[in-house]
Amino acid sequence: MIEIESAYPNSSNHSHLKIILSPDRSLSWEGNKRVIWSLGAVCGGIALAFTIIAGTWVMLPFAGIEILAFASALYYVSWKLSYRHIISLDKDTIIIEKGVYRPRGKWVWKKQDTRLICSPPKHDWEAQSLKLVNQSYRIESDSESGSSETDRVGIGEFLSQADANQLISLLQSEILVVTSL
Repeated sequence: MIEIESAYPNSSNHSHLKIILSPDRSLSWEGNKRVIWSLGAVCGGIALAFTIIAGTWVMLPFAGIEILAFASALYYVSWKLSYRHIISLDKDTIIIEKGVYRPRGKWVWKKQDTRLICSPPKHDWEAQSLKLVNQSYRIESDSESGSSETDRVGIGEFLSQADANQLISLLQSEILVVTSL
């Protein structure tokens, strides 16, 4: 999913484009909590009914464990789908930030030295691979990934083919886009 924020859209002096990339989500965390509560009520109600009617109290702890396991799995999936790539384009700089709740990696490069390299997908159902490459010295780098390759940053690994094409068309007007074979 791609969200676009543009500050100062009418002024030619202060062009600022902010592109937020995130995986597609079928349901927000609030929606997931509603699902957990409703399935927890059904599961707990069934276990409570069997406890009252048949005296099988042993079902109650297992129903609680089932609800807890389901809630944990939904939380983990929701947390994994909260990952964001934020690309901010100013007049002269490009800022790339990656992280879940806060930026865990940040790269600040000169816009004129940055290229987008598009590699074709390996399979028909995959999107093309996108990498931002800095061809010069970077202004600032604050990456916790420990990678020695700080002049290449992969972006949008989770995007669909349509979203990747939209991102390429957005960045074509700002930086040089190169297609590798």
